[in-house]
Amino acid sequence: MNVGMMTDTYIPQINGVATSVHLFKNYLEGMGDKVYVFAPVVPNEEPNTFKVSGLKFFFEPQHRFAVPLSQKILKISSKINLDILHSHAPFSMGFQAIRLSEKIGIPHVHTYHTLLTEYRHYLPMPLRPTENAVKEFSMWFCNMADAVIAPTQKIKEELEDYGVKVPIYTLPTGIDVKNFQRNLRYSIREKHGIPHDDKIVLFVGRIAKEKNIFFILEAFLELRNRMKNTTLILVGDGPEKIEIMHKANQLGIRDKIIFTGYLPRDEIIEYYRQSDVFAFASVTETQGLVVLEALAAGLPVVAVAKEGVADVLVGGKGCFLVDEPVTKPFVDDMEKILKDDILRMRLSDEGLNYVNQYWSMDTMAVKLRGIYQETLSLTKKRRKEYGTKSFFTYLHDLGIRLF
Repeated sequence: MNVGMMTDTYIPQINGVATSVHLFKNYLEGMGDKVYVFAPVVPNEEPNTFKVSGLKFFFEPQHRFAVPLSQKILKISSKINLDILHSHAPFSMGFQAIRLSEKIGIPHVHTYHTLLTEYRHYLPMPLRPTENAVKEFSMWFCNMADAVIAPTQKIKEELEDYGVKVPIYTLPTGIDVKNFQRNLRYSIREKHGIPHDDKIVLFVGRIAKEKNIFFILEAFLELRNRMKNTTLILVGDGPEKIEIMHKANQLGIRDKIIFTGYLPRDEIIEYYRQSDVFAFASVTETQGLVVLEALAAGLPVVAVAKEGVADVLVGGKGCFLVDEPVTKPFVDDMEKILKDDILRMRLSDEGLNYVNQYWSMDTMAVKLRGIYQETLSLTKKRRKEYGTKSFFTYLHDLGIRLF
């Protein structure tokens, strides 16, 4: 099968969508398929990847907004004889997938990676859509696809509430567990000058409002009041980095926090493997891939059980969960893990076993291939019976619904 992955983000960028696309590409190719990625950022030497034009975000220059050249992608696509398209964002490359599906007559599968209603704050007020408008757009875009993939059952139910009528499959991104168990390459303690007797609390992700990092700082302050020998490492970058640094200074804990900035994926594994507990407080995740990565590396997790995180983690299976972002229970759980080596080792083993059993990439890639095959069959039958409406007709319909 020849698969075209259309995405606005890809490695070496560090985020859940880029990781998901890269992992599925590798594992599908390991099963004998050919996967072609179209994105505004691609690695220099990876085969079957095509770079499209992109504009930098002024507040996050490491990210690009794709400006796809339709004729160029159409020309490439005709040469590689694609069987199916898979889009990973409902924006520039997602629109490209809709147009390409219409032009060359192949099915289009879309993964709804991001709960868009929680990301409206990135647009200034004059341009910020209402929550209902975002739901309408999400419904419209998903119904333009032939099938939709939701990372969790909760997201599937939300899309159904929006009014999505095409088949929706639940398929999370799996974890390449073996990669998280490889030998260590260097000491993060030596690299950052962390005292030998300090316990390390780790966060990995975008330094952004939706990740609730201000709560992590407050929890770390309380943890420091109970355990002086602790260091917090924040791996990642983003629009709130300066504000987070300022808040750390106000709280008097800046000297015990390490900001690494963006790191290559292989390097992040070193931090997972050598830390003592992973802290995660986001309440907007569609899946929360980083919490599963932490478990795959043998790192116990303390997290807020909201949205996708509540769907992928099970309390006691390598983690402690709190129902709400409330400081005391969150810190209580971190303290238990950091003060009890036997408990920490038990959680480490149980978390790794849990990920191996339920979240391996081998299993998820087989399921994705099954979704492709079923979509190919159903789409061929539906188009034969009902035909298709043009992209511009659907776009007109969206405009009427929104305005």
